[in-house]
Amino acid sequence: MYVVTVKLPRNPAHDPKNKQVGACVVSKHCTDVTGQHHSFIAETDEDLELARALFDHITRVERM
Repeated sequence: MYVVTVKLPRNPAHDPKNKQVGACVVSKHCTDVTGQHHSFIAETDEDLELARALFDHITRVERM
């Protein structure tokens, strides 16, 4: 299992003092949907490879 953090394009509407909770591109429950960095769990090596194929900018991969 891995924790994968991806960087998405900057959202000019993002307000770090007023984080929006809801679904985002990587999770059904996200604590900052307008933020630029999002983390999720990749349960298998295949999930990690899929993440690498789907996202242009992976900032961190941590093995759990």
